[in-house]
Formats: sequence, structure tokens, C-alpha cells
Amino acid sequence: MASSRPTKTFTYTHPTLGPLTGLLSPDNVVQFRAIPYATIPRRFEQSVLVSDLSIEKERSELIYSMAKPHFTSSSASPQTLPSHEVSGGPFPGEESPWPMDEFKCLILQVNVPLATLEASENEKKLKDLPVLAYIHGGAFALGKIDDHHSTALMVQQSIIDNQPIISVSIQYRLGPLGFLNPPSSPQTNLALYDQRNALLWIQNFIAGFGGNPRNVTAFGESAGSMSICYHMLSSVPLFHRVILMSGILGPISSPMPKERAERMYEMLLQELEIQEKGEEGLERLRGVDVRKIVEAGERTNSTSQMWLPVQDEEWFGGHVTWDRIPSLLESCEWVNTVVLGGTGFEGITPLALAFALAMAPTSFTEAATEQLGHENAGKLFEAYGITPDMDPNQFLTPVMRWIGDVIFDGPTHMLARHLSTSSRKKVYRYNFDVRNPFPGQPLYQISHHWVDIYFVFKNYQFRFSSQKLKDISTQHARFWIDIANGKAPWNEYKEEGVVMIANERDGWTERTKEEDERITERNWRRCERLWEAYSGFKGQDDFIPFKMKSLEDKKLV
Repeated sequence: MASSRPTKTFTYTHPTLGPLTGLLSPDNVVQFRAIPYATIPRRFEQSVLVSDLSIEKERSELIYSMAKPHFTSSSASPQTLPSHEVSGGPFPGEESPWPMDEFKCLILQVNVPLATLEASENEKKLKDLPVLAYIHGGAFALGKIDDHHSTALMVQQSIIDNQPIISVSIQYRLGPLGFLNPPSSPQTNLALYDQRNALLWIQNFIAGFGGNPRNVTAFGESAGSMSICYHMLSSVPLFHRVILMSGILGPISSPMPKERAERMYEMLLQELEIQEKGEEGLERLRGVDVRKIVEAGERTNSTSQMWLPVQDEEWFGGHVTWDRIPSLLESCEWVNTVVLGGTGFEGITPLALAFALAMAPTSFTEAATEQLGHENAGKLFEAYGITPDMDPNQFLTPVMRWIGDVIFDGPTHMLARHLSTSSRKKVYRYNFDVRNPFPGQPLYQISHHWVDIYFVFKNYQFRFSSQKLKDISTQHARFWIDIANGKAPWNEYKEEGVVMIANERDGWTERTKEEDERITERNWRRCERLWEAYSGFKGQDDFIPFKMKSLEDKKLV
């Protein structure tokens, strides 16, 4: 949260990067803000990892940017500004609109215990602290480093608990700036390479802050979690443990075929009235105002055309399809621990509700039958209790469950089931059932997608009306800190299926999967039946469950 107190700073001489000035916020944590980890040669080209900050001009600009007030310390990737209507509004003192710059957005924030830096300077001895790296979500179209997502209070909590960590938050290019794949360009998946460069920067420089590059835990929510999965599908070892919050790759989010990427490129050119093709069209696109590109990218984004990474053998080592994701993630040898989970009702978002309202029981059952055939459509209808003649109000809940399962819960459950029976990795599963705590907001009292973001960082505690909610938030942060320190946060998810559950009544409690299903009426068999209904599309990289007649142009994310 922004503060009106005078800004305190601390200058630390990094053994490679030289003098860096950070903010003391809170007082025992130094936030090194807006550190550039890569440069962008020009629009729609891969970023280049920064090797040092030896150029005086770069360093002076860096020191200035990190000493600026709390909300003016960095530029985000150009994007459409999201609403704060679900989270209780902007934080006090928050700058709006935020600064955006497509060429200065590749930055990260490093949060270090003050005592670690002081000891390093006085004793010339670094501490080898565990590193917790955060990749933000936002449907690959939104997001930035800000006070809502700051990990500084997690570092403070780690100090209180006597198991200090260093945290790093990463920005990357979004929307068409990060995911457009022009057919005339050999460079693909720009945003993934941005993220890789940030994680390589951690490997190269975190030791100079007192961190251990051989002890990195990556965590992310939604698209941030999916990003981590994409890195696990590559051959470059970047972290050792992962925390996957509401975001495992599945039918909607697996790498899209190059043909679809080319269609999206052509759609963007049409939106911008660019007639030229090939390299000439790309050059015209490079000259368009960035805001127009972002707006055109919004118009081309729909349930059947999302900005996603594209199939790339150099990155993935082969062809990736949605049904192979669990076995491919299992084969990532350099990750030894997987924590995964989601919220109580992943299918609830304002856009998902609008998407559900656009359907009726009759049109949905007809479209699903046309897509899947009678037998497999019957499995879907049975799993969700959907009939063509049901009341439209009664229909909304199961169809939003279906939306949440297709994107989030289904991939999470299928990966958990696979890893718990077929892998040597340590697997820990959780479910966050705490509801939105902000009265007057559209999703108040619903455990919607991303509601856990209001808790894990501890940044929203000043808005919580009860100590119980604050305690849940603090314990959430502690669990993630335990994982970064290599500790078991709770019992592993094996055949007996122990799950950690968070809710307002009990706080955090362990249950078996069977106990949880009995208490909450949660039914994971529903996801298994859904995957059975989609079995006819195994091996296909262009299967989109929402691509149904009359639905495919609706926006969902």
C-alpha cells in the first residue's frame, strides 16, 4: 500500500552491477525497483539479456528510477487499463493511468532483507538465501509490477519467521507486442523469451544480492502459472520448485498452431487497415502507434483467438498437444517439487458471466452435441447436470463450472492425478475457498478466479474487516515461504489425496480429497468425465472447447 511517509533509501554496491539504490519499504526490506533485465532492439524482435549496468548513463537512470516514489517507479507493457471494481478500488495514492513503454517494460523488482545486504557489505560474505520468483497473470494481455502484487511483505514475513528469502517480480511484453508471430519473422514467442531472460538474469546476478541461484522457486497465478508450465516444457533449467496457482496448460492454453497464429496476424493487419503483406506489412506494423496496436489486439482477442505462445520446436523440442501436458510436465527433470491448486469457483469472472448469459440450455446442448457427438456430449451433460429444458437461472451455475473446468480446474486436477501416481516429484495440492471480502464489489462473497491474489502477498490486509482474514493471508504467505525454503508445507498429495483447504470458518486445514468432496460437495470426477468427453480430440493442437456455433466470437478473457 502507498505511504505518505518520507521515502527512505538504501544504496548497496552489487559486486557486478555496481551501486544500486533501493527503497526501504517496509523498513527491514530493500526494494530494488525497475531493474532492466533485457533490451528490445525493435518492435516484434526478441529481447537481449542485459549483461551488466556498466554504462554510466544506464546506471544513473536506473538509480533515479529506483529512488522515485512508490507508484512511479516503472513502466508497464502497453495494455488496456484493467478495472479495480472487484478488489475494492485502487490503493491510496496509486497513480492512474500508469506509465507504459513498450521498450522500457522489461524490468524486474528484487526485494532483499536489509540485514542480508548490511552483512554482505560489512563482512563481504553473502548468505545464499532461497529465491522466490513471481510471474504475474492477466490472460497474457494485462499485468505489471505494482503494490497490489508486490512480494516485499512476503520477504518481511520470511524475516519474522527466521527463514529469510529474496523475492523477484518479473514484467514481460503483453498482447500482440509479446505474442504476435508474423509469418515473415523467424522469431516467435517473444514474451516467453522475455521471461526466460528475466529468469536467466536471476541466475547471473542474484548471488550478488545474497541469493542462491541453485535454489529458486517460481510461482505465478493464472497466465503467470501457465507461463511457468511453458518454461517446464523447454530444456533450459531456470528454477527448482514451482507453485502453480490456477493455471495449468490445457485445451484453451496449450501452444497454438502456426496456422492460427498467422490468422491472428492477418486479423491484426486488417484491423489496422494495413494492406501490405510479408516483410513490408511487418515494417508498416512497426510504424503504427502502440496504442492502436493494443486496441486492435483487444478486438481480435476472443474465445477462439487468444494471444498465446505458438508451436515452436526450438522451444518445446517437439509438437505439444493439450492431452500430453501432464506427461510432458512430469518429464521436466530440473523441477523436483510441484504445488498446485485453485479457487473455489474458477468459472466466475465478469466476462465469464457475460459469456454464460449469452447461452441458453437449448443452444448449449445443441452446440455441444454438434461439436462432440451424442455419446461424448452426453458425458458432458451428465457431469454437469445440464438438460436442454432446465431453467435458465439453474443453468448458469453448471455452465460457469464448465467454463472454469475447461480453463483452470480440469487441467489442474488431471495434472495432480497424473503426478501423484506416475511421478517421483513431490506434489502438494490446495484449494482456496475464501470468498471475495470487499462489500459492494461485483464478486463479493464469491471464491472467484484470482481471489487468492488478495491474500498471498499480504498487501490487502489493510482492507480486511476481520483478524481471521488477516491470519489466512499471513499463513498463505508463510506456506509459499516454506516451499521456497525447501520445507514440506503440508502432507504430499499421493494416492490418499491430501489437500490443504482455506476457508473463512476453519482457516487452513488438511483434508483427504474424499473428505473435502463430502463437506463441500466438490466433485473432481466431474473434470475426469469432461476429459473423457474430449477424448476424441486427443493429439489435436487446435481443439478449442468454446469454439461452438454462435459462441466462438464471444469474449471470455
